[in-house]
Amino acid sequence: MIDLFLPIVTIILSLLSIISCGFVIYIYGSFRELRNDQFTIILQIIVFNLIFDLILFGDSFGYLFLRNSTFQMSEKPVLCQSQSFFSVYSILSSTVWTSILIHSLYHSIKDREANQYMQSYYPGLGYGIPLLISIIPIIIDAYGQYYPMSQTNCFFDVNNRNVQLYTMIFFNIPIWIMFLYNLIVIILAIRINKNFTQSLYSIYIYQGILAVCWIIPSVVNVFGITSLIWKTIDFGLGGLIGFLNSFWFSYTALADRLSFENGQLVQRIKENTAEQELAKI
Repeated sequence: MIDLFLPIVTIILSLLSIISCGFVIYIYGSFRELRNDQFTIILQIIVFNLIFDLILFGDSFGYLFLRNSTFQMSEKPVLCQSQSFFSVYSILSSTVWTSILIHSLYHSIKDREANQYMQSYYPGLGYGIPLLISIIPIIIDAYGQYYPMSQTNCFFDVNNRNVQLYTMIFFNIPIWIMFLYNLIVIILAIRINKNFTQSLYSIYIYQGILAVCWIIPSVVNVFGITSLIWKTIDFGLGGLIGFLNSFWFSYTALADRLSFENGQLVQRIKENTAEQELAKI
């Protein structure tokens, strides 16, 4: 019975994130007036959070039914490699897009407007760099069976003698670099504007979510802790990141722009054009 604790917790938390991410995506698609540059960046983070949470949900749900069978995901190379690739790619992409968001918020504080020059590089940074990093482990055969829920879970191959090195190079270090970059941006933002603005507060929150869900677990995993309690926390935090990002964005940028009337969401009409613009997140 104890082996069911991890998948059940992961299913509940990842399902919560899936619903939350789906809500934000629905809002983006339904209300054209609410779309601005920062909402578009947020959408990238939410989509990649959704991909990872769907993988977590599928892993855990499948494990509940297959744990007593002879099924092994690692024996199906295409499925295992695909799952590993999209897990790494979605995590790295959401992390890079979080850094892009923080960079965008920084310029909203510094210049009072978006940096049009840098925006042209956002897709290449947000999609291209994580794609390159995620493909290399396929080439060197670093992906494979992972624990826990090893029957349905693929990531970096625990049976590979270089698994810790591969995980460090292609997963931990890129995340840590983005985190350190964000810290530098935060320090610069504080030096420019010491007033506690909404944009500066959002920088703190998004960096905090990244730290709690990815940075702290990755640091702890370096020490090889494999207890059930820790792995439940690790997977649980990964499953929650979509919910946390969706909740914070909805709370800060959508709560005063939408209302639920007559069984449907409607946009509130403001008195002037300035009030109609989506608040900086």
